[in-house]
Order: sequence, then structure tokens, then C-alpha cells
Amino acid sequence: MHAVRLTPTRVHRFYRGGALLAALRGEHAEDGSFPEEWIGSVTPANNPGRADPDDGLSRLADGRLLRDAVAEDPIGWLGEEHVARFGASTGVLVKLLDAAERLPVHAHPDRAFARRAFDSPFGKTEAWLVLRTRDEEAEVWVGLREDGEPERFLEWIRLQDVDALLGSLNRVTVRAGDVVYVPAGVPHALGAGLLIAEVQEPTDFSLLCEWRDFPIDPEDGHLGLGWDEAVRAFDLRAHSPILSLPPESHAFFEVDERAEASGRFAILLVVEGQGAIDGIPAGPGDALAIPAASRELHVAGELGVLRFLAPDPAI
Repeated sequence: MHAVRLTPTRVHRFYRGGALLAALRGEHAEDGSFPEEWIGSVTPANNPGRADPDDGLSRLADGRLLRDAVAEDPIGWLGEEHVARFGASTGVLVKLLDAAERLPVHAHPDRAFARRAFDSPFGKTEAWLVLRTRDEEAEVWVGLREDGEPERFLEWIRLQDVDALLGSLNRVTVRAGDVVYVPAGVPHALGAGLLIAEVQEPTDFSLLCEWRDFPIDPEDGHLGLGWDEAVRAFDLRAHSPILSLPPESHAFFEVDERAEASGRFAILLVVEGQGAIDGIPAGPGDALAIPAASRELHVAGELGVLRFLAPDPAI
């Protein structure tokens, strides 16, 4: 098996952005309602009010859904150990995300909560790799500065006390090249003006603490759980920002800059240069799926890449 080109999959979200997605490819576009591109996705997008069941799913160059191709040959795509541990899911999702406005404070469930509440083997631990910023630097908010109490946090949500919600978090200035690791459960928010490559577990579970000034139905924020239950998914302990990928992240994904086959499913994203991979022309913004059965990649030209590996099934 060889590397396969992935076609761009733009995804509708409630916030505006997307101009930097075009700029990555040397193109021009205005910000709009499709600020994310999902790469190597076998995960449908959770978009209330939008009925397309394929929304968010990646397609191969021949038009097939990646999900269907993997289902036809899970061992070839994912490897025996991976299938034994995770089934026919790739176990990883990559997004290019360009937020032209600040995103609301939110958090994602861990695997234990997701299994209990949504019958999902995956939660949503994630990491952000900052590719560009609209200004020299931008801001993110990650983790509580001090231990919090569920009752107080719920009160902030019910009152829509945005100053308290945002003010309770660590504010971090980031630039191109920075990395932020966000374990499941940790409250966080992205600031405006960031193009990031986000690698995460393959779900679209977001518990949205803010809806004031956003086109969000308050009932969608708790994913149908009710806030008294949903708040149990939040890690309200003090949490210092993690500005690297720690060893424990390997249970969810791995990231490096190697254009190489690894014996595990991987997503390869080109971030700079021009060339070809296994004879497929490649430039900034292009992405390929690398099956576990690939033995080697033939790279021509000077390419800067990010390689996102499926979780290590041995962890």
C-alpha cells in the first residue's frame, strides 16, 4: 500500500474564519462560516441543524470516503495491533483551524466520561501546533489558574459571566512554531487570529460554556446531558499550561516532522516547500493518508511536513 492524497474537507462551524487556510496555499479568500478543514477524518461533524451525514468525513482522491476504505481493509490501513485495540477507527483526527474571532470557553470529555455518556471509546485530548498568526502573536487560554468548585463554575455558566470564565484560565501568548497540549477535561479557549494544526482523538464532543454573543443554542452547549452532569467532564483543578507534547500524549497521538512510513496509520501534512511524495505533487496545505502497510515513502523536493501518528496501541 502507498500514500494516498486526501481531498480538502471544509467544515461549517458557528464561528468565522478561514482566510488563513487559503493563505497557507498561496491563495486569497475572505473569512466565512467554514473556518476548519478536517484531515484524515473518519469522524462526522456534530453540527446541529445540518443534516449531511458525511459532513466532516475525509475523501480520498478517487472520491471514496476514507472511512469506507479503512472498513474494507482495516489491517492494511491500521495494522493488526491497532485493530485489536481500537477497532476500525484510525484513532486520530487532524484539523486545520483558522479562528478570526475568539472561541468560547469549552472543554471536552475524557475517554472514561465519553464511554459512559456517549458510548464512545474516545474522548478528546488534543494538541495545537501554531502555524501562523494574523499578528506577530496571539493568545490562548488553557486550564484553571486555581482549583475551582463545580458549583461556582456552573454559576458562571448559568449567568454567562464571561469575565469570570475567561479570567479563571491561564492566558498564554503564542507565536508560529509553538505547541500547546490540552488534556481532555481542561477548560480552554482559542484567541482570534490563529491558524493551528490541531491533532486530537477522533470525536466532536465539545461542552460550550459560553453562548452569549455566539450563534449557539444554550441547549446544545451541554450535549443533551444537562449542566449538572456535563460539569463532571471538566477538570477543575489548577492546571499549568503544557507547552510541549509530553510522553503521555502518545496514548492519543504522536507528532513529528518525518516524511517516513512508520508501520502505523499516519496523516502527513505539508506546511512548506514544493515536491512530491510517492509521485503525488505536494505543496503547502496538501495532505496524505499513510496506511500502516506502507513500507517506505519516496520524497522528491524540499518539503516541510508534519506527521501525525495514530495512538500507540501498546500504551
